[in-house]
Amino acid sequence: MKALHVFTLARTSYFFDGQFRYLSEQGYEILLAAKPEDGVEEFAERNGIKYFPVDIPRSISPLAVLKSISSIRKIIKAEKPDAVFGHTPVGALVAMIAAKMAGVKNRIYYRHGIIYSTMEGLKKSIFIAEEKFVSTLATGIVNVSPSLGAKCVKDGINGAEKQYVIGKGTCGGIDAQNIFNLERLSAERLDQERTRLGLNDADIVFGFCGRFCKDKGTPELIDGFEMFKKRNPGLTARLLLVGPFDERDILPEETKKKMQESVDIVLTGRVSREMIPYYYILMDCFVFPSHREGFGMCVIEASAMEVPILVSRSHGCVDSIVEHETGEYIELTPESICAGMELMLDNKLRSSLGTAGRRKVLEWYDFSVMWPQVAELYRKILK
Repeated sequence: MKALHVFTLARTSYFFDGQFRYLSEQGYEILLAAKPEDGVEEFAERNGIKYFPVDIPRSISPLAVLKSISSIRKIIKAEKPDAVFGHTPVGALVAMIAAKMAGVKNRIYYRHGIIYSTMEGLKKSIFIAEEKFVSTLATGIVNVSPSLGAKCVKDGINGAEKQYVIGKGTCGGIDAQNIFNLERLSAERLDQERTRLGLNDADIVFGFCGRFCKDKGTPELIDGFEMFKKRNPGLTARLLLVGPFDERDILPEETKKKMQESVDIVLTGRVSREMIPYYYILMDCFVFPSHREGFGMCVIEASAMEVPILVSRSHGCVDSIVEHETGEYIELTPESICAGMELMLDNKLRSSLGTAGRRKVLEWYDFSVMWPQVAELYRKILK
C-alpha cells in the first residue's frame, strides 16, 4: 500500500517523525510532498520515505494553487499511490483536487484545525466554503480531536459518517518516554536555565508555549497575570513565555509592550525542540487560553512533564485535559485566568493534577499507544 502525504510546509510533517518510519515497517510505502525547507531531506531519510519538493502556497493564490495541483498530479501519475493524504488548508485543497482529477480512490483530508472559527465577515465565509469543498472531495476525514470533528458537523462542513479520530486525539501522540520525561533531563542543565532566566526567587511560575498572538489568547493571558499580581502582592510570581511573536496574527501594541517591559514576564524567544521539555519543568502551572486549536499538543507535552494545566474550553483544547483530574478549565477572560492562577497556589492540587496528567499521557498519547492505532486506521480506511 502506497500513501502520498501532501503538506504546505515540510515542518508540519515533523509531527509524524517516527510515525512514518513505523508505518514503513508495517508495510506501507510513504511519500511526502511539501515545500523545500532545511532538514526535510534528513527527515525523509530518517523515516525511510521518499520526498518530492513542491512549492505549495500558504494563502489561496489561484495561479500558485493551479501550479501546485499540476505538480501533485505529476507525482500521482508517476508513483500511482493507493491513497493521498492532504494536510493544512491549502495543502489539503491542492491534494484533494489533484487526487480527484487523477482518479485516486482513497482521498483523506487530515484536518489539523479550522481557521475560520476566529474570523468574521467575508473572509470567514470564504474559508468555510473552502473547508466544505475540500471535505466534499475527500473520501475520509481524520480529525485530530473529537471536538474539532463535532464542530465541523455542527457547522455543516461535512457529515459525521466521513470522520475518524485516532484514539483520544492528536495526529499520532508524543514521545513521553524519551523526550517528554523528567528522568531524561539533565539536572545541571535545568539549574543553569533556571538561573539564566532569573526564576530562582519565584514563589510560582506560570508558563505558556506557542506563538504569541490573539488566537492563542495572549492578550487575555497577559491581562490575567497582571490582575493576579495585583491581587497577590506578597507573592513573587513569574510568567514564562516560550515561543516567538507571530508575524501574521499580530498582537496589539499595548500587549506587546507589557510583555517586553514587565520584570515579571520572561520571554525566551524561539527555542530548539530539545530544550522545550526543560522549559515545561520550570513551570509550576501551564496556562493555555487559546481561542482555537486542532488539538492542544503543548498541553499534553506539559502534562507529560507532570505540570498541572489551565486550559480554555475552545475546540481542540477541551479534549486535552480530564477536568479536576489533570487540569482545570478557564474562560477566555482575564478574570477567569486570574482565578485559575489563584486556584493553582495550592501545592497539593498542583502535585495531584501533574501526577495524574503524566499518567493519562502514558495511557492515551504516548507513541507506543498511538502508532498501532494509526496503523489500524490505515487498514480501516484504505481499502
